[in-house]
Amino acid sequence: MSSHPAHALPGRRAAAGTAAAGAAAGAAAVVTSPDAADWARIGVATVARGLVAVLLGLAFWAVAPLVLGWQPTTVMTGSMEPRIQVGDVVVARPVAETSLQPGQVLLFDDPDQAGHLRLHRFAEPGVDGLVVTKGDANPELDSTPVERSAVHGVAMVRVPAVGLPVVWAREGQWSRLALVVAAFAVVLALTTLDGPLRRGPVAPGADGGDDAGPRVPPLDGHEEARPTHPSPVASATPSDPVPAHASGTRRELRRLERRRRRLRAAAAGTAVVVGAAGIGFLLPAEALAAPFGARTTSPTSTMTAYTVPAATAVTCVNSTSNSGVVISWSYPTSVPASDPASFTVTIGSATQDFPGATRAISYNNVGLLDLGTVYPVTLRTNDGSGWTKPGSNTTGIRIVSVLGLGATVRCAN
Repeated sequence: MSSHPAHALPGRRAAAGTAAAGAAAGAAAVVTSPDAADWARIGVATVARGLVAVLLGLAFWAVAPLVLGWQPTTVMTGSMEPRIQVGDVVVARPVAETSLQPGQVLLFDDPDQAGHLRLHRFAEPGVDGLVVTKGDANPELDSTPVERSAVHGVAMVRVPAVGLPVVWAREGQWSRLALVVAAFAVVLALTTLDGPLRRGPVAPGADGGDDAGPRVPPLDGHEEARPTHPSPVASATPSDPVPAHASGTRRELRRLERRRRRLRAAAAGTAVVVGAAGIGFLLPAEALAAPFGARTTSPTSTMTAYTVPAATAVTCVNSTSNSGVVISWSYPTSVPASDPASFTVTIGSATQDFPGATRAISYNNVGLLDLGTVYPVTLRTNDGSGWTKPGSNTTGIRIVSVLGLGATVRCAN
């Protein structure tokens, strides 16, 4: 038995109103204020994005000057410490030969090693317009002057630590490289920690999800109202449920959309990791420099009545006042001069000179990343006239440091 259209219209409008009210209530239930856990996720993600921005910014400044014709190079030795450290990237600007002045840090072809570069300071003018150079950490001038035409440029920009992956790759320290890449991947993952919060809440049924009820077609005043079953929103026992195939289709669409978002995020993260890891290999040849003055002795010259005595009993003792060590040595007193001009202490690739009266030093310097690396400690005696003598024995230290946190320096033996 059919009803008159005029009797169906009020029920249709009531059902539509009830459905709209239910949808609005559902949407309001989803919109909630961030709690403490949400704020923590936002904070961690923000810090991670800031760290990524800093790292990529450093990498950018290491390679961007190539566009201007400047030449970046990775520092491989400690001959310019403490101003320039191993692993720094130094960018040299080409200048005219007549513009070279003492005191400038120059990048030039190594006169003692063909095909290599050297980064040393212009110490003093030489004869015939040559340039005499010296490493800041070296006790002596470089033995071979440099032609002005061999100078590539003057150091203008220093980007700290960006070239460390190049140094580790050259030295075969693959564990450090793997650890840095893994840490960078973790930081990238943390940048997406607040992704759901940044996308904002979604009301039920807004994307055609499973909670969406059947649509009620609008009335335009000309359509004949037909009797309908009660709406699932208005009735607890709907008699006209959503077809199963329609609900399954909506679920598939939502699943495909989530999968596309994950794939886009993974592709972006992979591109950043690969790009950052490959920046070091895009840099030009490394700047190699002799860790000592290049002045040497010939075999016949050492056969003289006087030789420089060697420092003896080089030892390492853990410091009780801090996380460092104390390196000490002895020096013979039965020589014409009671003290030499200086002692050169070398720890790994870093060198530093100390006055001849020194018999012990404290050391607690650490880098950004050291996982129990053992560095040899050697000693050299300098008599001030170009004669040197290595110590009679060596020792070693072990450094543990992760981003400078909880760093320790201890004797290795």
